[in-house]
Amino acid sequence: MILAIDSSAGTAVGVSTLEGEAVSVAETKDRRSHAEAIGPLIADALRLAGLGPGDVTAVVMGVGPGPFTGLRVGMAAAQSFAWARSLPLWPVHSHDAAAVFLTVDSAVISDARRGEWALTSYTPHPDGGLGIRVGSTRLIPRDDIADDQTHWGDGVLIRVEELNPTHLALAALTRRARGESLDEPRPVYLREPDVTMPQ
Repeated sequence: MILAIDSSAGTAVGVSTLEGEAVSVAETKDRRSHAEAIGPLIADALRLAGLGPGDVTAVVMGVGPGPFTGLRVGMAAAQSFAWARSLPLWPVHSHDAAAVFLTVDSAVISDARRGEWALTSYTPHPDGGLGIRVGSTRLIPRDDIADDQTHWGDGVLIRVEELNPTHLALAALTRRARGESLDEPRPVYLREPDVTMPQ
């Protein structure tokens, strides 16, 4: 069984089989209480699946893009769970969760705050399923996309307001099945955090 954790938007935890079948999801859209929510959500996802921590065989970790503090909470939880049980940790770009059933060129966007969107471009894979990421995720002004806009360039626009963690697990499984490298186990920040280290 796979435990998938992402806190790039709200906080979401999912349980999936090793075949990619969704078993349970526990989530909150609150973007300000990641630390308070993550533990109970992990417990809820396992309870809904009728499982205990010992039943998990791999952990999928969403690496963003996302805000500095919120993103790190989910990543730390995923790393801690995997480390404590000596499980493999599979880092996945969070926007991949919205591109697991891609059939046309698409642009995935999520709220990057400060009047900007985080945008990742994808093109369909010849075998179907998870799309191929094109270039790096970038920031664009929020005003560049209208509320009713459905396309970006020649592609379809996919808005990510909440992320399905079982789709994140499916993205990891697909990349592994194709022999593709997973993402680096470090957060995807699109700007410098609002903190300064003491001199």
